[in-house]
Amino acid sequence: MTVPVTLIAGFLGSGKTTLVRRILAGSHGVRCAVIVNEFGEVGIDGDLLQRANVKRADSQGGGAVVELANGCICCEIQDDLRTTLLGLVPEDPARAPFDRVLVEASGAASPGPAAQTFLIDGVLQARVHLDGIVALVHAGLIDHLLRETAEAEAQIAYADRIVLNHADRVEAEEAERVAGLMRSLNPLADVRTAVRAEVPLDWVLGQKGAVEREPPGPRVTRAADREVARHTKGLGSVSLVAKGAVDVDALVIWLEFLAKRRSHELMRAKGVVAARSRQGGQQGVPPRCLEIQGVYRWLEVTDGEGEAPERSQLVLIGRDLDEAEIRRGWAAITGAG
Repeated sequence: MTVPVTLIAGFLGSGKTTLVRRILAGSHGVRCAVIVNEFGEVGIDGDLLQRANVKRADSQGGGAVVELANGCICCEIQDDLRTTLLGLVPEDPARAPFDRVLVEASGAASPGPAAQTFLIDGVLQARVHLDGIVALVHAGLIDHLLRETAEAEAQIAYADRIVLNHADRVEAEEAERVAGLMRSLNPLADVRTAVRAEVPLDWVLGQKGAVEREPPGPRVTRAADREVARHTKGLGSVSLVAKGAVDVDALVIWLEFLAKRRSHELMRAKGVVAARSRQGGQQGVPPRCLEIQGVYRWLEVTDGEGEAPERSQLVLIGRDLDEAEIRRGWAAITGAG
C-alpha cells in the first residue's frame, strides 16, 4: 500500500493553514506529515504548523513538517516536492512513520502540474498516490479573484472538494449564490460552506480523489443536464451525454486533440462511456465500460468495472472552452444530436 497524499490549495487568506492545523489537532487517529509550500523568505505558515504539531506530539506522536520556501509546486519548486516526498516516504511505504502526507500549496500555485507529477512519475507512484485535491475559497473575495487571477480559476477547476470558507463574512443568500457558482464551474467537486475551515475531517482525509479509477456515477449524471457554466475570465465546464456506444479510437483522438488545442486550456476531464470494440465493433460483441480521467496534460482511458452504461457521460472543465465546437465534436463521435 502506498501512502495517500492530500493536496490543499487555495488563494492567499482562504484558510489553508487553518484547515491543516485542524487536521493536526484532530482526534481522528491519522498520523500526518505536512509539507508547507510557501512563497517568500519568511515561512510564517510553517512556523504556525510546527507549533500546532508540537502540541499534538505530546499525545499522538506528531508528524514531520517540511517547509519548502521561495517557490511553489507548480513551477521551480516542483522537483523539490518530489525530492521531499521521496525523502519522507521510505522505499517500503509500510514503514513510513505516518499514515498520510498533507501538502499545503502556495496561494500562487495551480494544482495541475503537481497532480501530473503524481500520475506520471513511476518512482513516486511506488511510494505515494494522490488521494485528492481540496481547494479552499474565500466566500467574500472569490468573485474578485476570479476576475483578476488565473490561479483562483485553476484551483477550483482541479479540486475534488471545495471548502467555501469565511461564509460568515457574507450574507446567507450570497454564500448560497457563491456555492452554486462553485458547483457550476466544477460539477465534479463536492462543495461545503464553512467558517474557520470547520469541515468534517473524514471528508477531507477519507476522500477518493478524482485521479483514482472510480466511475463518476451520480455526480456526472447530475452534471450532465447542466448548460455550460462560465465566469468572466473564461473558466467553464461542459457536460456531455450520449446514448449508445462510442467508437473508442475516435474518442481518444478527439480527447487528445482537445488537450493539445492552444485556443483553450483543458484542466479536467472525467467520464464513463459505453465503448465499441477497438477491432471495429463486430456484430454480437457487446459494448464495454470505459472510464476517462484527465488532469492537466495527463489523460488516461481505462476499462471500467461492470457492464457498459446506458448513457455515455463526460464532463470537461477548463478555460476558454468553445462549447459549440466541443458539442459538435462529441456529436461526431457519438451520433448525439
